Amino acid sequence: MPQHAKKHHFVPQFLLHHFAGPKGKLFAHQVMSERRFSTSVRALGHRNFGHSIYRPGQEPDHISMEAAMGNIEGEAATAVRELVQGRERAVPAHARSALAWLLALQWQRSRFLIHVVGKASRVEDSWVSDEQLQTSMMGIISMHVIDPWLLRNDENACYKDQFNPMASTLLSSSMHWSCYRPRGGGLLVGDNSVCFSGVAGTPPEGIPPAFFDHGVGIGVGNFRRLTFPLSSRLAVIISRDPRDASRLRVADINRYTVFNSREFVAHAPDWAKAHPELARELPQLLERQRMLAPAFLQGYAPGSRN
Repeated sequence: MPQHAKKHHFVPQFLLHHFAGPKGKLFAHQVMSERRFSTSVRALGHRNFGHSIYRPGQEPDHISMEAAMGNIEGEAATAVRELVQGRERAVPAHARSALAWLLALQWQRSRFLIHVVGKASRVEDSWVSDEQLQTSMMGIISMHVIDPWLLRNDENACYKDQFNPMASTLLSSSMHWSCYRPRGGGLLVGDNSVCFSGVAGTPPEGIPPAFFDHGVGIGVGNFRRLTFPLSSRLAVIISRDPRDASRLRVADINRYTVFNSREFVAHAPDWAKAHPELARELPQLLERQRMLAPAFLQGYAPGSRN
C-alpha cells in the first residue's frame, strides 16, 4: 500500500462534503463542455500528485505540501462547521481569519493559475517541464501563503514575513463580511472558491463590463465583492459595499460561482428536483460561460495536467 495519497485536492474535500448528498455523492457539470456526470467528493477537484515536489536526484515529495495545506484547511474546516451550524449573519473574527487564509491558498493553488504561469514560462523557456513548473508553483505557495500563515501570530516576526496580499485585503477594515443563509438552500459549489464580481474604482480599459463578473480584469486590489459558498445553505459575502449583503440572492451567488469556475460546478444529486427554478437557470449560465470563457481561458481544459 502507498504511504501517501495519490489524489491531491485543489478543492478541499471538507468543502465539497457540505454540498454533497448521501454518502458523499455529487452531480457535476463541466464548464467548457456539456458533460454532466455523477461523482463523489473524493473523485472531484483533484489532480493525481498535483501538489508533489520534484527535485533532481531525489525521490518525489508527495507529502510535505499536502500536509502544510492540510493545516490551513483544518483550521478553516472548523470555522466553516461552526458557521454552518450557527444562525448569525455576522462572521466572527477567528472565522474571518481562517477563511481569509483558505481563500489565499485557493487563489494561489488554482490549476488555472498554474496553467497561465506555465504558458508564460514556456514562452520564455521552452524546456520547462510540467514537474519543474509544479515544483516552482509549490515553492511560491509555500513562500507566500504557508510561511506567512505559520508566522501570522508571531509577535517577533517581521510584518513582511506575515504578509499575504489576499488575506491582508480580505481582513482589512474596508471589507464587510456577512453570512447569507437562504432558507431553502440551493447554492452551488465550483472549482474556484474565489468568486470575484464587480469592480471597485475606475474599470480597466478595454475590458467589457460583463467580464468583471467572470473574475476577469479584476484581482485582489480592485474587486468589488467576493462570494464564497460554504454549503448549499450558506455563503459568505465579502464586499467593499455593505449593501451587497442584503441585495444578493441565491441566483446571484450561483451566477458568480458559475462565471468564476474554470472546470466544474456541482451540487447534490437531488438539487434540481428541490430547486426547479435554479435548475432551469443553470444551463443558461453554463452556456453563457462557454461563450465568453474562450476569450480568457488561454487554452485551459478541464482535466488537463495544469
